[in-house]
Amino acid sequence: MKTNKAPPLPFKGLKVVLGPFDLRSENWHWSRPIPNCFNLWVALEGQAEMTTLGKTYPIHPGVCFVFSPHQELSARSVSPQPFRNFACRFLPVDGNGDILRENVASLMGVESSNFFGLRDFCQATIQSSRFEDALASQQTAGLCYQILAQVWRDAHTPVAKDPDVLILELMERLRNHPLERMSLREMAAEARMSVSTFSRRFLAISGEAPMDFAIRHRILQAKNYLHGSCLQVKEISEALGYSDIYFFSRQFKQATGMSPVQYRKSVREVSQK
Repeated sequence: MKTNKAPPLPFKGLKVVLGPFDLRSENWHWSRPIPNCFNLWVALEGQAEMTTLGKTYPIHPGVCFVFSPHQELSARSVSPQPFRNFACRFLPVDGNGDILRENVASLMGVESSNFFGLRDFCQATIQSSRFEDALASQQTAGLCYQILAQVWRDAHTPVAKDPDVLILELMERLRNHPLERMSLREMAAEARMSVSTFSRRFLAISGEAPMDFAIRHRILQAKNYLHGSCLQVKEISEALGYSDIYFFSRQFKQATGMSPVQYRKSVREVSQK
């Protein structure tokens, strides 16, 4: 039976040994043991899989791990999009770190109950670490401890998310990260639904089919590029993940009634008046 009460962390603080890091990479692959410290790890963007302690975990935004010292693992991205994660190496302070090591198996592949809040904590931690003074060190350690506490709570009091909440979270991702390319099957997998159920629920919530929603926000980003940058149309299409400039131009015209070149010309004419 699940309980709403999580046990306290077995120590009162932590010392940041290395990091925190905001890591981005394409064709990501990782295969090496953790050094002589714990590693707090949060997936922020992309799709991957992690193998450790004899088990393979699917990774998507909001999946978290706490690795113990010398733990063996390997991981790789499983989608063409760049992968991004937060990481921080630490040692427990003022308490019993052995209890954390004993619980590490339960801290593998933890699903965050509040991904956007956790992501904001990760971003705040990275921001604080950019200052090189004693206050920044205290703040960074405190924020890392808060992230660890949230992962610890989610590991001990897992909460099943409402399916519609998962779709709303995915919609926010598509809205805020239009350059990220996901297939319909990948979207459905992230929402933990079949493709048909996901498509039906997404349409009921948003009023648009999933791919139409994603394309609309991609076109909005293309408009921003055409209006506010000097990038060539080919460069914009590549930045948005299109391998075929003609397909991009055709999709843009279907959405706006104008080709990318015509749209750029029209907005520049308006701005010059």
